[in-house]
Amino acid sequence: MLFDKLRDMDIGFEAGSGRFDENRPTLVMIHGAGGGSQIWKNQVNRLDDSVNTLALDLPGHGNTGGQSKALVEEYSRWLRKILGDMFYKPVFLMGHSLGGAIVLETALLFPELLKGIVLVGTGPLLRVAPVFINGFLDKFEETIDMVIGYAYASGADLTLIREGAKLMKEAGAEVVHDDFMACNSFDRRKELKNINLPCQIICGEEDKLTPPALSETLNRSIRKSVLTILPSAGHHVMIETYEAFNRRVEDFVFETGE
Repeated sequence: MLFDKLRDMDIGFEAGSGRFDENRPTLVMIHGAGGGSQIWKNQVNRLDDSVNTLALDLPGHGNTGGQSKALVEEYSRWLRKILGDMFYKPVFLMGHSLGGAIVLETALLFPELLKGIVLVGTGPLLRVAPVFINGFLDKFEETIDMVIGYAYASGADLTLIREGAKLMKEAGAEVVHDDFMACNSFDRRKELKNINLPCQIICGEEDKLTPPALSETLNRSIRKSVLTILPSAGHHVMIETYEAFNRRVEDFVFETGE
């Protein structure tokens, strides 16, 4: 069984009801820097009626063993083995922020594994301010609080903000620093024209960490892409406005077709 294989490979995950139907599309989800598979709970559990849902913990995160990576390509090659070993046909791959960069990299390196891609709050390059990169090592918790302060739309539920900070702090300074180093070195602006997969891009209108302009660049450069900007949402659009987000993702999957 799929879930037993993942556990045997020491990979943490969130999944739907446990009923993987080979006749349904499969949506695999990749979290962002310092995150974990639980950020996708509103998608894993609420999209499970129509698609197979699986959110993975990256190496060194959550319940996945191993070491975090400081390069997006290394995460992509790790993901390639899982997708190649676990699924006999291409899947839909969705990623948030750093996870979106991993999805882009996978679409460029291993497109045969994918049916379509969903890019959430991400961009073709993900530069990180030096104050954050240095702060993750020198003033870890203070720097996390600073980053999280930019991560949600104005008026966001304080519980969401506290939970976001708690998750990143639990990941630890080394993992978070590696992840943001991976973001900082990522730049695939010149290669985007080589992506020939159906692509849905989603961004929160109030995203301060990966502003809508980055999603607009993706949309202009990826020929089969569609851009959706959701109001009243920041960087964690899939949490803040999950109902509208889920409708767009589900529509994309079924518009793309089997």
